[in-house]
Amino acid sequence: MGNISSKGLKVVLFGVSIYGIHFVRRLIKVRGILAGFGNLPGGFAIYGPYSLVTRLLPQIPYLTRKPGWQMRHKYAPSYALPVHQKYGSDIISNCFLFSPTPVTLWVADATVAKQITTNRPDFPKPLKMYKAVSIYGPNLVSTEFDEWKRHRRIVAPSFSEKNNRLVYDETTRIVGELFDSWDAAATADGIVKVDNAVAITSRLALMVISAAGFGYRFGWDEMDRPPVGHDMTFQAALTTVLNNFVLRLILSDRILGLWKGGRKIITAFKETRVYMREMIEERRQSAASSEQADIFTNLINGTSLDENEKGADQLSDEELMGNVFIFLFAGHETTAHSLGFTLALLAIHQDIQERAFQELRNIVPEGETPTYAHVVKWAYGLAVTYESLRMFPPATTFPKYAAHDMVLTTSSTDGKSSINIPVPQGTDIMFNIPALHNNPKYWDEPETFRPERFLGDYNRDAFIPFAAGPRACIGRRFSEVEAVTFLAHLILRYRFEPTPTRDGETFEEKKYRVLRWHQGSITLAPQKVPLTFIRR
Repeated sequence: MGNISSKGLKVVLFGVSIYGIHFVRRLIKVRGILAGFGNLPGGFAIYGPYSLVTRLLPQIPYLTRKPGWQMRHKYAPSYALPVHQKYGSDIISNCFLFSPTPVTLWVADATVAKQITTNRPDFPKPLKMYKAVSIYGPNLVSTEFDEWKRHRRIVAPSFSEKNNRLVYDETTRIVGELFDSWDAAATADGIVKVDNAVAITSRLALMVISAAGFGYRFGWDEMDRPPVGHDMTFQAALTTVLNNFVLRLILSDRILGLWKGGRKIITAFKETRVYMREMIEERRQSAASSEQADIFTNLINGTSLDENEKGADQLSDEELMGNVFIFLFAGHETTAHSLGFTLALLAIHQDIQERAFQELRNIVPEGETPTYAHVVKWAYGLAVTYESLRMFPPATTFPKYAAHDMVLTTSSTDGKSSINIPVPQGTDIMFNIPALHNNPKYWDEPETFRPERFLGDYNRDAFIPFAAGPRACIGRRFSEVEAVTFLAHLILRYRFEPTPTRDGETFEEKKYRVLRWHQGSITLAPQKVPLTFIRR
């Protein structure tokens, strides 16, 4: 026993020694990188948000940093976290010691954000960070330079005014079916209680992108059981894929197959591929008219079945699959979660909900259904959507890198001095979107839900929920039309409020309860939004 204990102790000491050497080497490397930035101050943690250690441990200062830290701390000071006011600069450094990119620059400066997003040759996308979204094939998001230009040239015509009208038509149809089901389930007083409104917005968003994007229609009740030949529904498969990107990338099928949840992930990725393949083949065989306004028609027409004969304005079959997936993802998860936050904010702020109703009633006569012309004229509805996106951006960051040595000039957080930051070639740069969206230089009382700020002049470079510059989200208008159309129909028919959990619940308690969030694999998501809808 004594010999075994001695050998075990030696093994432990050897392991600790190796770890210590590795730790010191990484620390020396980080210090060298920081010296290249002029020792720009910032935060430090040994393990970053997607480390296995971080997943196993709670957040511990200087040791672990949980996903979603940007939203938790935004722009204001917090212990041991790389927030801007603490370090006195709108650009700060951030270090995760054991990370593939141990040091990054984090930007909450609107002028610098514009400089970076508009100068693509100087600040390209680090494609290594977009491996997850190219899992089904190269696409508009995961490519850069000439390849990106080719994808955009083929895809861009799909996002037109004609498609926007189709988005309105499909959203109106789908919301009408929802209201029919609510009428059947409502109490005698016209009250409908929804346990989690995000379940509604998630299903709505998938139905809209499937119909307006790909001509694939289904009803609210058709998604509960898998169709013949499938083990999962379309929604369940896609949602599982989106929620488990990281696990899928870091774990093999053999490891995932060791537990029930892992096997579900394997099935979901296979099922999503099958669903997309079926959508593609069905459209190819249906002799679809070139006059159709959905996204899919243009993608199919720009696809070559033979990779060797692919022209300059054609996508390969794999690229088609990749773009189908990225539009399903962007049109589903981001819109679903954004609408969930919007409903939560309007439910809490009854005065703003009432103003939204009155503004819309001034546009839509009593007894009429809002038309496309009404929806695009409803400026306050778009302002509500923007304010929700400002406070709860779906993506809390997006990355760039420096193509060559340069200098970025930012300002101190008090605005009194300029700070010149040397940026060596290859430096990874991250946009801290929650910090930018809460920077008091651009937003008065940033913690207050105030849609009116978007009715007048505001710093558009400080508002980037759809990214910015040439690489901004190509489906932005698609998402806006869908969101405002849904809100218009809903607000004209119902008023809504948080479903109470007990008597005497205060405003702050309601606010905390329905605005809780979590960081998913890709986007920010509401935790749970229980709402009660009362027929007007």
